[in-house]
Amino acid sequence: MIWLGVLICSAMGYGIGEAKLNYPVKPIEMIVAYPAGGGQDVNMRILAKHAEKYVGVRVVVINKVGGAGVIGNTEMAKAKPDGYTLGTLHTGAVTDELTIKGLPYTHKSFIPIIRMGADPHVLVIKNSFNMDFKQFIEYAKRSPGKVAIGIGGIWTTHDFFRVKMEKVIGLQFLRTPFQGGAPAVQAVAGGHIDCSIPLITEGLPSIEGKLVTPIAISGPERSPSLPNVPTVKELGYDVVQIMWRGISVPPGTPEEIITFLEDGFLKTCNDPEFQADLRKAGGTPSCMNRKEFTKFYEEEFKSYSAIVKELGIEPK
Repeated sequence: MIWLGVLICSAMGYGIGEAKLNYPVKPIEMIVAYPAGGGQDVNMRILAKHAEKYVGVRVVVINKVGGAGVIGNTEMAKAKPDGYTLGTLHTGAVTDELTIKGLPYTHKSFIPIIRMGADPHVLVIKNSFNMDFKQFIEYAKRSPGKVAIGIGGIWTTHDFFRVKMEKVIGLQFLRTPFQGGAPAVQAVAGGHIDCSIPLITEGLPSIEGKLVTPIAISGPERSPSLPNVPTVKELGYDVVQIMWRGISVPPGTPEEIITFLEDGFLKTCNDPEFQADLRKAGGTPSCMNRKEFTKFYEEEFKSYSAIVKELGIEPK
């Protein structure tokens, strides 16, 4: 009878003393702290759609908008650690505590699982300007503090791209925060502000609809989505900024659930169909497993801590 039990356990894929993982048995929710149509939302909806075949249940994106990402991030940090509520990590997860006072979370409130992308920003301007990048820069230099730039959130990667441009190029924009990158682009399209710096995924619909004019991107190289738009670096300024994206769970999540999620979402990230859909939407696939992403995550916190100190940014 003992040998019969060993054979049965082996056939079912687990050993004596191991309980079969009874997870997941219902849909998994993925919190996005920004509006529908924004870069984080677009990326995560594509990831969720393709992940279902690897995790075996529906993955539902839930938008929890407000406080420039703080409301959704707080809910992620305080979620029940049962594997049914995932967080969507991005650069803001390591910068919020450095720039915002009184937060109920830190970067330690999120356990990284996998990284799935790393997207550049695109600088877009009102069509009525009819300028290229160098002409726009000269225009902005002649009007310090008057050219309104729309940013998605407060001290997200959008803001750091703005600061880097101001410092390296010698500009001073009128900083105009929005709840996300998509609303900021819409404000440019409507002529309410002069420019914005969305992620490519956030700006692509308006660019393709010829509602705004793209004049530069922030990546280290040109984007396949906008091959005719030069990088800021190739235009002569040493400015590079990306927003990386991934998923997380709250502390206390059982290790076996974390392992299951890492396996399923890493397979998703490496799926050619997922990568093709992400590129079509303007995203840039960039996969890391849990160990790689955790190391990268901590390095990013140290890097941004140094930048914040150098810039003299005080939490507000």
